[in-house]
Amino acid sequence: MEPAKWIDLVVSFSFGTVSFLLLKRFIQRRTMLDLYFSLAALFISIPYLLDLFQVEAPINLFQWGKLVAITFYISGLLVLIRESKPIFARFPMYLTALPFVSFLFFPLIIDFTVIKDLINAIYQGGALTVTVLVFTINQARKRRRRYYIIGLSCIGIAYLGYWLVFNRTAPELIWITEILLSVGILFMTYRFIKSEDFNNQ
Repeated sequence: MEPAKWIDLVVSFSFGTVSFLLLKRFIQRRTMLDLYFSLAALFISIPYLLDLFQVEAPINLFQWGKLVAITFYISGLLVLIRESKPIFARFPMYLTALPFVSFLFFPLIIDFTVIKDLINAIYQGGALTVTVLVFTINQARKRRRRYYIIGLSCIGIAYLGYWLVFNRTAPELIWITEILLSVGILFMTYRFIKSEDFNNQ
């Protein structure tokens, strides 16, 4: 198997597993948080899975997958922020779907590399920053927070490595950031599920 196919296998398996676990939780608990995060992982895994089996598509699934996935993830973060507030201070649930408005503009920018990359970088950087803030505040005094630290560190290094180094100067090494992202998301998901299960006991 070619090295690129191994990367497809690792990423599709990692994110596919995350999507399955969160979708299973959604079926059991019916929370929008699990649904948004599950769909985000699913839209990342689909392009890699199809590429693994050399399935052709009329559109660039990798570009669309990233944009759609980060939009679902941002909506999930909004749900997480909403649920962390007292009931009387929570904003309406429908506002968590506000990021989906950007779907209207995706077709207009998908063919413009600079604009597309800029929006992707801003979305991903913003989502990473909010994730660090939210999970740092929520998990600062809890046990086993090392899983979050490892996960966020891997994801942060992957983000910085991709946008600052590999995306422009060494695209043949982008696989390093994909592996780091896969490892980070597995650590984050494992601790997230354990933390949510503990909170619901």
